Amino acid sequence: MKPVYAKTPLTIPQQVEHLQQRGLHIPDAARAHLVLRRVGLYRLKGFLLPYKTPAGYVPGTSFADAERLMKLDEALRLHVLGAMQTVEVGVRQAIVQWMLERHGLRWYAEPIHFHEPNEYFDHTEFLSKVTEEFSRMPELFVGHYRERYDLDVPPPIWMIAETMSLGGWSKLFAALRSQEDRDGIAGLLGVRASTFTSWLHALTVVRNVCAHQSRLYDRVFATMGVADNKRVRRRLLEQSFDPRDTEARRLAPRLYALHRLTQALNPECAWTADLMGVVAGYSAAEVVRLGFRPGWNAQPEWTTVGTGH
Repeated sequence: MKPVYAKTPLTIPQQVEHLQQRGLHIPDAARAHLVLRRVGLYRLKGFLLPYKTPAGYVPGTSFADAERLMKLDEALRLHVLGAMQTVEVGVRQAIVQWMLERHGLRWYAEPIHFHEPNEYFDHTEFLSKVTEEFSRMPELFVGHYRERYDLDVPPPIWMIAETMSLGGWSKLFAALRSQEDRDGIAGLLGVRASTFTSWLHALTVVRNVCAHQSRLYDRVFATMGVADNKRVRRRLLEQSFDPRDTEARRLAPRLYALHRLTQALNPECAWTADLMGVVAGYSAAEVVRLGFRPGWNAQPEWTTVGTGH
């Protein structure tokens, strides 16, 4: 039988003392009190993982090192959420418009367009959920629709689209029965359908991490597709990504997916250039925890629009 977790909670001063006993240099205890009261010991210790040893922390590690990485983490989360605004709307529009033009304004309600139910997607459950969520929306257009139109007939897809999250679109895209439809939608964004499926799933996880203010820095994710072009994939693995990240489980491959999608949706977007600014000033040892190798930001995959297509 496993033991019950029963460590004694520590007061803020005790937390500072605990960190000092582990070898963390804290020259300003009052500032440490303020930070710990704001973010908590458990969260702070997550940013100290790169400096952790069996005996404590690497000699010379200071409280400021953790604060520095928390600042990077916050900047990354905000920057990723900025890209998500473009990607979520763009992905939604690509799927909606492609299917709308070929299958009509209520294609989402027709089981023929989807695979048989499985553990990831059940069309009956999906349809029930999105129509219920639509009916509860407080927006004026929903009230207008309820007053004027037959509620026994599902509303047009562009209204339902407003209720769905990126995770919902990820599952819906993967469940589309027609390979032609999947290829056509993904092609609008410059990727193959299999890669697009992988990216949507991976980016949904990243989005949720950011939305819940969880730690993005030094995080390990599930594996994902790097790129659908073998030449580009090889160059990314050889020149951009940490060679130890053989299964693309760090943040860097997900940032590459955001780079590709934001550029496909808006070639004038400066998101990638701004990303380079976010990590500028941090050491190679700090940036490698994101899954990058030194010099990644000078590679053509990140600096030339369209090289991944």
